Amino acid sequence: MSLFEELKRRNVFRVGIAYLVLGWVLLQVVGVVVPILQLPDWVARFVLLMLLIGFPLILIFAWAFELTPEGIRREKDVDRSKSVTSQTGRKLDRVIIGCLTLAVVLLLADRFWDKGKVEMGSAEMGSEPFSDKVAQVSAAEGEKGSDPISAVSGEISVAVLPFVNMSDDASNEYFSDGISEELLNVLVRVKGLRVPSRTSSFSFKGSDKNIAEIGKELKVDHVLEGSVRKAGDRIRVTAQLIDVTTDTHLWSETYTRKVDDIFAVQDEIAQAIVTALKLTLSGADQSSLAQHATDNVEAYNKYLLGRHLWNRRTTQSLLDAVAPLQEAVELDPQYDQAWAALADTYVLLPEYRGGSIAEYIPLARQAAERALALNPDSARALTTLAYIKAQYDYDFPGANDDFARAVELEPGYATGHQWYSEILAVQRRFDEALEQIELAIEADPQSVIVANVKGMTLMFVGRLDEAAAQFEASRVLDPQSPTPPSNLELVYLMQGQYAQARLLSAELGKAASRTDFDATADLAMIDGMENPALKAHAVELVQQSPFMFDGADDRALSFALLGEYELAMHNLEKAFAEGDPHAININRWPVYDPLRKDPRFQALLAKMNL
Repeated sequence: MSLFEELKRRNVFRVGIAYLVLGWVLLQVVGVVVPILQLPDWVARFVLLMLLIGFPLILIFAWAFELTPEGIRREKDVDRSKSVTSQTGRKLDRVIIGCLTLAVVLLLADRFWDKGKVEMGSAEMGSEPFSDKVAQVSAAEGEKGSDPISAVSGEISVAVLPFVNMSDDASNEYFSDGISEELLNVLVRVKGLRVPSRTSSFSFKGSDKNIAEIGKELKVDHVLEGSVRKAGDRIRVTAQLIDVTTDTHLWSETYTRKVDDIFAVQDEIAQAIVTALKLTLSGADQSSLAQHATDNVEAYNKYLLGRHLWNRRTTQSLLDAVAPLQEAVELDPQYDQAWAALADTYVLLPEYRGGSIAEYIPLARQAAERALALNPDSARALTTLAYIKAQYDYDFPGANDDFARAVELEPGYATGHQWYSEILAVQRRFDEALEQIELAIEADPQSVIVANVKGMTLMFVGRLDEAAAQFEASRVLDPQSPTPPSNLELVYLMQGQYAQARLLSAELGKAASRTDFDATADLAMIDGMENPALKAHAVELVQQSPFMFDGADDRALSFALLGEYELAMHNLEKAFAEGDPHAININRWPVYDPLRKDPRFQALLAKMNL
């Protein structure tokens, strides 16, 4: 008997086929269960590995053993005349047929489930479902009502919470954060749909607050949350839309795709949200929703990493953000969002003492202009260019025009309103500055930066009690941020409340997040303000402090607080000549009012067109 005939007689082929079919069915079940239970990616890989290892073993077992009425016996110990391999083969045939039937049922169920999902809630999505997608549309969607709510009614709001990074590699957090931010940016384009900005939504990252509490603080009716699992070239994105009032799921879906399909996943999620909220979009809005700044996945990945680093807002993170953003625009020179992000990074580096004005501001201008050449309606690039025009070109009319157009193009862009407010304050247009910062707070109510700017503006106009209250509120938003207590200390100094100022100075000196704070010089300054006999010592420490920089917002400000206006004036001139990124701020600080009539001070203002 030939080897082939012997393999056939011992049912080795049947066992192998049955094993493969059963293994395939098991993998389909694992593919469904793993994301639902939010199990690690290695579970599916482990099951596949065990199946692969088991395949040759089961073939060897089928060759060496035989299933008899008396149980499993070694094949060589079975009398050929009493062998029941033919009966076993027929049983295996039935098992194979049963497994194949189950496989067909699973395939048909998956196909018709997706088709039913599309008919119920995604008929307007404009993209075909994938067979590996597990979808669930809550019955709550059908109970919500059949009449579409116009997107221009302004009554619908949704917050996009940061998606949880479920990857084995914690460094993939930038990717999950980036997907959340990009979805937020897409939904912002829907007219009439209010979407809190990134800072506010991301302030709840890792929070133990429930959806109702988050919705109340963000003042939204709906919350989009989810998770991202990235392994190699595969991603699994789970998203769910929750009605805050009823705490019910309006829609949920899990996508398992290749990383290259991330744009399609984002499109489908955005379209599903629009459908679930029963929004009516114009043709232009529908087209805008599906637009992508790039089709290059690698460039997109670099962009997400760069933005992630930019959002940390430290000197080192801004420097680190440059390389991935440069790579993004090299991979896709037409990627306007990456150019705008690169401009945002360059423009902040001088202020964060990461480099000089001469080094980075020309690069920021070039990047912003390149972004606008690719997309004239880029509100973010317009905002950065407006900031450059005011801060470094002293072209305030041009800056005002660009800011006004930017916030008109993207009313929900909090940074646009915030920077516009700061530049209006520099022009001493304080009422308008307060109007813009209120719009920034409306767009980003959880941003400590925005809340702090409001406190600063109140301080500039002498509303010190209100400024103090605002800085206290800012501290609640982010207890770790050193900025609100630093500015609150300034308010106390301007009010002559030196004891309170000392408490804050001591607190700042102990804060691990404030490694650049000179508590000794700061306390000496407070002592010098309270007791003129101690002023000379305070001046000496301020002059020598390695943590203070020359210029309007630092060493010169300390001299002015001490009443040493000649030293302040000299330091302002010195810093301006060397390149002070905060030079224009002298026109809004009330502590410089005693210098305002000084010809040298007026000459500085004239050089800055103020």
